[in-house]
Amino acid sequence: MQNTHGIFTWNSKFETGIELVDKQHRHLVDLINALGYKISQDKVLSIDEITQLCNELFDYAKYHFGTEEKLMAEYKLSHEFIKDHVSNHQAFFVEVDTLYSELNKGTMENVKIKNLLDFLVNWLAFHILGQDKKMAKQIELIQNGASKEEAYNIVNSQSSSEEVGPLVNALNKMLEMLSKRNKELLLLKNELEIKVEERTKELLVANEHLKRLSITDQLTELPNRRYAMQTLDMLWKESLEYNFPLSVLMMDLDHFKAINDTYGHDAGDIVLKTVAIALKDSVRTDDVICRLGGDEFLLICPNTKLEGAIQVGNTILKNVKMLNIKLKETTCKAHISIGIASKTDSMTSYNELIKQADTQVYNAKHNGKCCVSYEM
Repeated sequence: MQNTHGIFTWNSKFETGIELVDKQHRHLVDLINALGYKISQDKVLSIDEITQLCNELFDYAKYHFGTEEKLMAEYKLSHEFIKDHVSNHQAFFVEVDTLYSELNKGTMENVKIKNLLDFLVNWLAFHILGQDKKMAKQIELIQNGASKEEAYNIVNSQSSSEEVGPLVNALNKMLEMLSKRNKELLLLKNELEIKVEERTKELLVANEHLKRLSITDQLTELPNRRYAMQTLDMLWKESLEYNFPLSVLMMDLDHFKAINDTYGHDAGDIVLKTVAIALKDSVRTDDVICRLGGDEFLLICPNTKLEGAIQVGNTILKNVKMLNIKLKETTCKAHISIGIASKTDSMTSYNELIKQADTQVYNAKHNGKCCVSYEM
């Protein structure tokens, strides 16, 4: 079917990469365009004409949805995604039935057909650009070895505001076709442009969330090693420029391997999370506490000399020793070895600062553990 009079212009942005699905989508677009062409003519359509076009469209939509649902089941996509996708298919027919029933009330006004057409264009474009492309991407990821959960999370993090842009273009085409009868469609176009703006804002929020995730340790919710190094680099440069003091505390839990071996890794996770809370409660407002990985933590103390860092270290040591950590069938104590280092004129990078603090942790372990070590 030619698309010369089409209100829905197919282009590569609508392609999912699954040949069968794309072929069926193009046929649905052709059916919608046939309906659009009919109502662009200056005549009132008969009930038989509109019924024939609509029935063909709805029957094919039902067949197409069945194809998609079989594909999702075959590749075992995320249950949450399949449930939402199927729910949208069902909602489509509920809305279509409501709009179609309006066509049989009173005269066969073309404006009622336009309402149905508006919905078809709106829904199909959003569905293809949104859920169907996400479905195809998940299938591709699973074929390449990803789990269904990994595929679902990756696809959700890669959504783009371009998903709704082509729909605005489709509605612009519709406005050209139905020039004198476009007030309602113009309102819809404006609403969609607002949705593009809202979607962009949502993406900014989502990207900010992803950024936070990339610098946050998921277990303890403390900043992670990446954030620690970025912050230390920034504070090191500030300390050089303004001659501010800078100290760090390297911390390592004592006997942590024994806790994991005796009580299991779930118990070890509880210990790490409990100690992380104690560390946050022990530091000052400007201090930056991070988890480097395993049972290692780093505290960055801006504008702090060695004496001040020692006070913070002793506070941490005392608070951690006071912990009684509840496990499933018992409780356990936590102990921590702390190494402190402060920037000196001889240091050329923050790596030397970390190295010195790490050496002091080793000394603390060598001196009996559960203590603070530093070099005056």
